[in-house]
Amino acid sequence: MGAKTWMLVYSTENASKALAAGQPHDRSASTRLAETLFPSERLVPMPGGDLSDTNPPDNEVFIGCYPGVAVVAAKEFAIDKPSQLPKHFLSAAPYQFAYLHAMHSMVDWFAFAVWRAGELQHH
Repeated sequence: MGAKTWMLVYSTENASKALAAGQPHDRSASTRLAETLFPSERLVPMPGGDLSDTNPPDNEVFIGCYPGVAVVAAKEFAIDKPSQLPKHFLSAAPYQFAYLHAMHSMVDWFAFAVWRAGELQHH
């Protein structure tokens, strides 16, 4: 089965610094972000968990919002060509930076990209 992981991290500043601050999870911000990113989906909040699993089932989205940073794991990010990420994922969220991390070890691929203000910077 191998390892699979895919996530999009949004930030207004340095994401690692924001996460290292240890601020609490903002559940209502997570709900708002889910509604913004997946407007045509019927969303049902689930009990709390953690973001150590970034390969959610196809019908689930894992989101954690913290001051200055949000982590979103969803099947839509399981892509090996970051330039093909649908633009609405970059324009919908109110953050300056977006980082894509996607990996599937069984088929031996990894993708990483950085966007700033919706413009692809590195991939």
